[in-house]
Parts: sequence; structure tokens; C-alpha cells
Amino acid sequence: MTLQIGILECDHAIPDLVDKHGEYPQMFSNLVRTGENTIEFRNYDLINDEFPTDISACDAYIITGSKFGVYEDIPWIHKAKKLIRELYKQKIPTIGICFGHQLIAESLGGKVIKAEDKGRGLGVQTWEIKSRPEWMGGFESSSLSLNACHQDQVIKLPDDSELIAGSDFCPIAGFQADTMLGIQGHPEFNTEYTQHLFEMHKDSLEAERKNTINNSFNKTADSNIVGTWMLSFIQSRLKQV
Repeated sequence: MTLQIGILECDHAIPDLVDKHGEYPQMFSNLVRTGENTIEFRNYDLINDEFPTDISACDAYIITGSKFGVYEDIPWIHKAKKLIRELYKQKIPTIGICFGHQLIAESLGGKVIKAEDKGRGLGVQTWEIKSRPEWMGGFESSSLSLNACHQDQVIKLPDDSELIAGSDFCPIAGFQADTMLGIQGHPEFNTEYTQHLFEMHKDSLEAERKNTINNSFNKTADSNIVGTWMLSFIQSRLKQV
């Protein structure tokens, strides 16, 4: 059986890096595709108002990151929130990454802000595992590391959701709300891509923060583990529908 996954594009990759790293749908395709599974991807460019006309056409959805804030008064963001609520109502497995993580939270009654007091979360960030749902498999580590680039943060979870991961810097870095999963980090990014983001933002960072981020690139990101989780989450939710 072929698994149909819709990619809800909320932004596009840095133009100078597309030739080497691909656009976001390609990054996610590379992340979750395995030789043991037949997966087809459909792309929906939400920022250009390309929304699914029939949400049941896909078995599951992945929401990408974005330079926008989920609290911004922009027509496509309002429309995206309605889409998230409908996907939740129909119990269609949905995974949000960074902006997508925040979009799920805000759409379902949580709260997202620009965390100006904490600054930008950038580099290879590490979060403590707070709970271990069955789709994590035999993962035994007490922490998870991923590439990250964000300033907005979820500060209030939706009702009836479970905290998955967090840290002092980012207390809500992962959560599950029934058939929806939010992840603040970027499993689809490799470290080279994130280092380019660091070069873009480093002039706005204080020296201490800049050194901390630069040193974080010595850590190994658990991207492949999270890619496995994403597919496992989708499959586990589909079995319960």
C-alpha cells in the first residue's frame, strides 16, 4: 500500500542553497523515505494559496518551517489554522516542524510568542525527553539534539496534549495532541544548512551567544532518529483511525 503524504509548504528554502540541499519538500522526502516503504508526496504551496481541495487525498501531512510568525495577520496563515483544525477534527495524522509545530499549537488553543527575552534558538539544540510515546520505539537516550533556527516559541500547550521534549531555553520543544505532533527543531536540515543560517544571523548575536551556537555544531544532530519517529508516528496514528 502506498502512503500519501502532503507537504504543506509555509516558506521556501534559501535560494542560494536550493541546488545543493533542495527545497523543503525534497528535504522531507529524503528524511522520511525508506526502502521498506512506498511513499508518494504531494506539495501544497500555502504561501501562494495552494491549499488541499480534498484533505482526504493524503493519508498524512507535514507542515514546514517558515520565516513568518503564526500570530501574524496574514490571510494564508488564518486559512492554514482552519486547515489544521479540520485535519485535527478528521484525525488525519499531521506533523509540524518549527513554524508548523507552532501553527498546530496556536490552531488548537495554545499560545505562541516571539521570545525576545531569550533570543534566537540557533545551531544544534538539545532538549530533554519528557515522555516516551510508543512510536519512539526503543529510543533510550534522555535527550534529543536537532538543528534549529527560531525565535518564536510555544509557551502554552493546547488542552489534552502531551509534552514530549523541552529545555530551559525552550520548555516546549515537542508535543503530541492526539493525531498531531509538533517538533520545534529541524530534522530535515543538515548541519551545513544550519551553519549557513548562522552566518546570516551572527552579526545580530552577542559574542557569548555567538560562541555558544558556534560550539553547538560539534554535536551530532539526531535527524535520522526523528525521521524514523515521524514515519512511525504517522503509521501508528493511521492504525487507530
